[in-house]
Amino acid sequence: MSKESIKRQIEGYKRDIDRQKSSIADCREDMAKIRIRKSRDAETYSRRLTTANSTAQKHSIRAQKKRDWDRYSRDLQRERDKISKSREKIKDYREDIKRCRERIKRLK
Repeated sequence: MSKESIKRQIEGYKRDIDRQKSSIADCREDMAKIRIRKSRDAETYSRRLTTANSTAQKHSIRAQKKRDWDRYSRDLQRERDKISKSREKIKDYREDIKRCRERIKRLK
């Protein structure tokens, strides 16, 4: 391969890294939105528990809250997993860039 084609390949890897960084930023935004929804739900559940008339209603509200909290936990973990996968991809792209630069040095 020529130096120019290797340089183009490096530029492609850099664009891929930027895309992954953008993906990480999107995941962080999604996590913030999930946390906001969770805090709003916490207020709602608090109000519902204080206004519940019977013990059965309170148990039902608490059970629903537990299911919602489990769902929030899964959603947050999914976003964390996406971030870690993106970081791994970035690491791999940087290794690829390193290898390409070594190939350029060998061509000189």
